[in-house]
Amino acid sequence: MVVDRPIQYVAQLSHVREVSLLGTADLAFWTDRLAGEDLAPAVRDGKAQVLIVAAQAQFWRLRFREVSFSVLVDPPEAQLGRDAAYLLCAFNSNRFFAFCERTFFSTPYQAADIRLTPSPPAAIQVFRHGTMLCSAEMRAEQSGHISATSSQAEEVWTGPIFLPRGAGADDSSGKLFLARISGRTDRYPFLPSRDSLTVAPSSAANVLNALVDSHFAATEWLIRENATHAKSKTMERAGMPRWSPSRAGCQANG
Repeated sequence: MVVDRPIQYVAQLSHVREVSLLGTADLAFWTDRLAGEDLAPAVRDGKAQVLIVAAQAQFWRLRFREVSFSVLVDPPEAQLGRDAAYLLCAFNSNRFFAFCERTFFSTPYQAADIRLTPSPPAAIQVFRHGTMLCSAEMRAEQSGHISATSSQAEEVWTGPIFLPRGAGADDSSGKLFLARISGRTDRYPFLPSRDSLTVAPSSAANVLNALVDSHFAATEWLIRENATHAKSKTMERAGMPRWSPSRAGCQANG
């Protein structure tokens, strides 16, 4: 049963420097892949949508970098609002933080070497055990991308982040946490003639092979140089609170 109660964020980070990459992937692939999670990919122009979020922040006076890979999904319950995502995997530059994510939040985090340039010309690189897993670079000169900026506005993303079910989980199980990302967002088109994106098949992160198999292609950069990130505790799907963008905004400020 869905319980209507205030949303409590257990972690909220300010002054986050973030660069994200939005792209498309094969809809049939992700429709089939997410069926076992009782989720359906959000559709745009006949394609599924994939979001890579890379951030540089500080917690407990410790600086860290992290990168997450998600597929945007349709919220299975109308009261959850407009935004939702399925977290494929994530990486943190701090091994202890990655451990805490896995242990206390049930999130699929691993430790990795992350290199991040969170302003134009932006760049994201993820290495694990010396193997490059992902690299995205805004290779054009900064002025070229600034002239091609598609929008600059305050934006807020609020919604549930669904987590992969564990091995042997029954059909009724499943966990999630609620997230909020806000801040001025500069959007730039991903320019294939100048920019680059590489996702390398690797045994170090098998789940990322799905991005290659589903023909993931980047379409847009999103850069927030002073963002706020917030997340709730991890909860069972059956126990999630009701969600609406207006209530989420009030809770984030409280």
